[in-house]
Amino acid sequence: MRKTAIIMDSTGYLTSDIINDYNIRVVTLNVNIGDETFKEIELSNSVFFTKLENISGSSTTSQPSVGSFMEAYQAALADGYEEIISIHLSQKISGTYSSAMMAKDLLENANIHIFDSESSALGLGLLAWAAADWAREGLNAQEILSRLPALRSQCELFFIVDTLEYLHRGGRIGGASALFGTLLQIKPILYFNEEGIIDVFEKVRSKNKALLRVYAELDRAMSSKENYRIAVIHVGAPSEAAVMAKDLKEKFPGQDVRIFEAGPVIATHVGPGALGLAFHPWPN
Repeated sequence: MRKTAIIMDSTGYLTSDIINDYNIRVVTLNVNIGDETFKEIELSNSVFFTKLENISGSSTTSQPSVGSFMEAYQAALADGYEEIISIHLSQKISGTYSSAMMAKDLLENANIHIFDSESSALGLGLLAWAAADWAREGLNAQEILSRLPALRSQCELFFIVDTLEYLHRGGRIGGASALFGTLLQIKPILYFNEEGIIDVFEKVRSKNKALLRVYAELDRAMSSKENYRIAVIHVGAPSEAAVMAKDLKEKFPGQDVRIFEAGPVIATHVGPGALGLAFHPWPN
């Protein structure tokens, strides 16, 4: 029995084989569509966008309840884990971290540690995966926590948005900017800045140019000649993600390149067709 349990929220988007293999526990965020509320893990992107077409407004998202975190922590402790590391999306964009902290405070005698990924999607998921790797090696919570900040600083995430409509709906950009971007086919590349806030990394004139720009960032990072763990991310665009992964495997032979699909919480903000890339040195 591993002594350290790793828990993440559902926006980490690791595949089920990784989650099951490493016994990573997931606390789900919620997606609100019209008058209906769904747990993110119960809602596929195809169903999400179909439902979205049938309402007049837009969807919203909400953090897990404090009770959901308490249940997850108590279950891990009941299963024999002595300590818990709970890794979550940036507290600058969600109340998820705060809910986790409140649950920890209510379970005051438990050995629980809450870690802010300062990111989301695979920027979060890769950190949870790395923590689970270290837990499997036998590292305790303090040893893992001593390594996570450095890895967080090396983990980079970029999203290429196919349409500005969803960013506009969510108030991320003004109406004039949305119109301008649509007319000129500008594809913004999004990232999490140093404050853990979603920001525009760069604007380019086509998705292909955006991909090349993101590849250049990976190329820059890998100039150190280290091995990397590379995550291709998509929102309802599996064919494009497959092409992207193939390109990266050819460009960076021997590197660990895998495909992940971001779910409805991220889809609410970036819309269908979005592509992303996350990466960090590994093994570290």
